Amino acid sequence: MFTKFTLTMITIIMLTTMAGCRSTTPSTRSSNTGSDNSQINPSDTYTETTTANEYQMLPIISGKVADLKLDASADGTTQQIKKGQVISITLESNPSTGYSWFATSSNLDVLAQMGEPEYQELASDSSTPIVGAAGTETFFFQAADTGTATLTLDHKKGWEITIAPVKAITITVEVK
Repeated sequence: MFTKFTLTMITIIMLTTMAGCRSTTPSTRSSNTGSDNSQINPSDTYTETTTANEYQMLPIISGKVADLKLDASADGTTQQIKKGQVISITLESNPSTGYSWFATSSNLDVLAQMGEPEYQELASDSSTPIVGAAGTETFFFQAADTGTATLTLDHKKGWEITIAPVKAITITVEVK
């Protein structure tokens, strides 16, 4: 009997505590009633004001779509894209060796990197990933304004700042 009472009390306390919880608190809330109601009404509308420039450089978190897809064979080339378009550059990589690709743009006003590069392990026949296996790193860049920028991708160990990269890829991008 005591166990049943204790479990009932714990359940009531947890439900009471959780009833007051909510995942977000709005800073501005429109209310259809005149009373001050502390609960969030699903029909309330929230208005967020932003400028167009704030949206310009936001990457799509999943499923980024590139207008121009490049790889290491684009080294030394000049590519032309339109303002607002996205370039992806996919390069072979194996971070377990300590080496990674590091990208720089000569003109961030023209061509800016969108987030961090995405690493993808190469597909294997087994269901478990192979430790230390190579894969690919994909960088995404967006043409923010018209002009010319040079992309440099260096393959090196991040902590060896005074040592030349083992490989460097340079791509000139003209944004129209």
